[in-house]
Amino acid sequence: MDKHERLIRPIREILLPLVVLLAFAACVRLVRAAFFPIVQAHSWQSATPADITQDPHYRILMENTQVRVFALTLPPGAQSFVRHEHNYLTVQLEDHEAMMWKNDDSPIQHFRAPSGEIHFFLGGSAQGIRNDSNTEFRNVTVEFLDPKVTIYGYRFESGKYDFGPNVLNPPVDPEGHFANSLDLEKAVARDVQLLPGESLPATKRASLVIAVTPLQLASGAGKKIFLRTGEVLWRETGETVLTNTGPGRERFAIVEFRLPTEKY
Repeated sequence: MDKHERLIRPIREILLPLVVLLAFAACVRLVRAAFFPIVQAHSWQSATPADITQDPHYRILMENTQVRVFALTLPPGAQSFVRHEHNYLTVQLEDHEAMMWKNDDSPIQHFRAPSGEIHFFLGGSAQGIRNDSNTEFRNVTVEFLDPKVTIYGYRFESGKYDFGPNVLNPPVDPEGHFANSLDLEKAVARDVQLLPGESLPATKRASLVIAVTPLQLASGAGKKIFLRTGEVLWRETGETVLTNTGPGRERFAIVEFRLPTEKY
């Protein structure tokens, strides 16, 4: 055996099988990447949505004649698939991205959910959420027991009945004062941020306050309100202003229910 053959033979006997093995492993990864989402999608398409009260990731916070309010917490890798009989909205508590789908749709699309986002959904359908990140996914889900809380109504700009916007755009200045509104016909959802000392005017409407950041508020004659992120407060008709008494900006969602005498 000459010198050249002695050099080539180890390469042929050791490196060539190694290259073949690495190529095979790469093919397996490609097949799994292509096939696994399809299998997972088919498994979810055949899944039966749970009642929201039976899903362990939803915890009820309060209930009255107007709303049912739930805290949703999805740990990393967890998923939920529930049916919503009523119209509902969600308030996102942190910047996050999650896989979301409805009914028999394939769970293959990620959606970004910025902190504080208010998103309205029509009921009568199932929604799935999967958290593929390494941090918790959290929101507050508000179900409306009155079907007249909706985005379907008369549109003055077109002169017709139609669906309106279902999500509030993010604030122009996330560090400043804002109070943006989403019209829900019999209710109004607002995304509010108060700087220290600022107030939200009094209202005669009953309302639901949802803390996006920790809240330190004053309401009326010396009444103090302290809420942690994700906690909620129901306010009856005719309550007073809300004033930020904390040291920094405070953000919350508030859903106000129009009075029977109001037109909408």
